[in-house]
Amino acid sequence: MDGQNDRELPRSRVKRGVSTFTYLAIALVVLFFVIFYLYLVKDPSTTPTSAIAPAGSTAVVGETPLTEKTTAETPQGKTEPAQPDQPTQQPGAGASSLEGEVPGSAEETLGALARLPAAADVSDQIEQQLSAGGDYQRLIAEVNAFYAHLDQQPYMKSFALQEASKVYFSKLVQKLVDNPPVVHRETDDLFTLLQNTAHFFRILGKDNMHIAQSILDREKNSFEQVVKAFYGLTYQPISLKQEYALSISPEALTDYAAFFLNTMGGRLYLFRRDSTLRMLVNYYAILTIDRANKQGNGGHGIDLNPAILSLIEEIDNGGNRLQQKDQYLEVLYDLQEKYN
Repeated sequence: MDGQNDRELPRSRVKRGVSTFTYLAIALVVLFFVIFYLYLVKDPSTTPTSAIAPAGSTAVVGETPLTEKTTAETPQGKTEPAQPDQPTQQPGAGASSLEGEVPGSAEETLGALARLPAAADVSDQIEQQLSAGGDYQRLIAEVNAFYAHLDQQPYMKSFALQEASKVYFSKLVQKLVDNPPVVHRETDDLFTLLQNTAHFFRILGKDNMHIAQSILDREKNSFEQVVKAFYGLTYQPISLKQEYALSISPEALTDYAAFFLNTMGGRLYLFRRDSTLRMLVNYYAILTIDRANKQGNGGHGIDLNPAILSLIEEIDNGGNRLQQKDQYLEVLYDLQEKYN
């Protein structure tokens, strides 16, 4: 009903006046755009390309599409579109690359970052150093020379060993490998904790512990190099088997490393030993866990960063008796960067 009433009523003069004004305004706007259009067609160089077609879109002028790409004049007087996928950049624009050059795209920037040297992988370094067979033979010669030296010492003769030192101590090492300590939930009961605290005494016995302690006290000058050589040989289990009849699995090495770094029994044992020996054991325990992490063996989930920081401080402040102090610190700083 309302719609019918509106159609029956005559239109007022005011409405007709408004309609006339609206039509006149539309005509003026159209005329303005026509003049502006003719001006652009006559002299397009006076208007930037981005004003005609915004970036990422095209605008049609006549039948020629205009894009954000600029045109280049050829020697023949013809114009050709700029080559795609070759972004241009003014000198000094954007962030500078690592070598003072300005990358032309995000891909080039990522490529420059990818060429940065990564933090040193200590396991890879040691493995590369020992990759040649001659290196393993040198390590075997160093360990054998140490055993031969022990056989000539008067204090060793007093122990009346029935076998050469090389055979005798290889059997002790294998006995330790076959009887690893508890590295998980040792504090669940007092019995397990006490077993871990007296682990070496239980496995080796009183007499052998006395022999080991005598060697550690008297061979401090050569012990550091022997430990390094023996650790290097763990990268070549075949050589260990052939030369010393030792079968040392990566899991056994990781267990003992976790024992010294992450159990109460292992920590208490080290605190009763000489500080130089304690630093050496902690150092090679850290290398062993790092090696396990690299090989995907888990490393018992140990966070190495606190152990690395603690050992750096200990060696820096009290490691003057270490013959290779600077080398140990260099490796530890690399590992700190890796695990931080």
